[in-house]
Amino acid sequence: MPEVRFAREGDYLTIYIPPTNSALVFWVKSVANRGYQAIDYGPLPISSGSTLPTLDGGSATVPEDGVLPARAYTATGIQFPSPVPNVHASSDMWYLQEDARDRLFHVFQRVTPAWLRVDVQVPTGVTQARFQANRATLGVDRAFGFSRGCAEVAHIPKLSYGYRYANEANLDVRTFVRFEYAEYVVEVPRNPRLIFDILARRVPSLWVSLPASTMDPAIERALDDVYGFRGFKVYREDEAQKAVKEYEEALKRAKLGGGG
Repeated sequence: MPEVRFAREGDYLTIYIPPTNSALVFWVKSVANRGYQAIDYGPLPISSGSTLPTLDGGSATVPEDGVLPARAYTATGIQFPSPVPNVHASSDMWYLQEDARDRLFHVFQRVTPAWLRVDVQVPTGVTQARFQANRATLGVDRAFGFSRGCAEVAHIPKLSYGYRYANEANLDVRTFVRFEYAEYVVEVPRNPRLIFDILARRVPSLWVSLPASTMDPAIERALDDVYGFRGFKVYREDEAQKAVKEYEEALKRAKLGGGG
């Protein structure tokens, strides 16, 4: 299981975007939920009577709410309905609308049994685990390309994430999900040289990777609409002058005020 690490007030947070070798850089102004970061959510939101595909090419019927049948998996990523009212989307507790651009959810998910296969679709319906420069698509329904019992994800506003699960055992299992999360209030630093130093790892920052191998159009639209740009390209140290100039132009388009 990965160590649960959250940014603190005053820290820098870097969301790395692998397919473009770029990153979003934030200054964490505050952590809105400090002191109450755990949610014992309950069973996975899979409904009794629904039909799921199996790893053997067949299908299985869910016998009870929250029970994952033997050898079954969720083909399309699922969201978690909110247990509280007045949220941005009642069907997805981690979804934030475009105008919530100063908020970012950093979520650690742990599911039991801990050996269940887990992957993340970004956006929902697009499996991101790939192999050999995108020649092969991986995930919970393949031989590899998944984690077990856990996932760490930073939720960008206006972007849906879908979680998939697979039960490779020959028995039905009752599931349970626990979340640990931080609701960051963030700003984009306005100093391009500082951004370069963060991305060159000269300045400490907590790094979290977007679980993406391909830049789906939905990701591009979310970045454009929410932040006004698609991240800062990560350059080598000998490319500092080029990087700073490019970052200056990106900051002119940024929709999120700066600090830090």
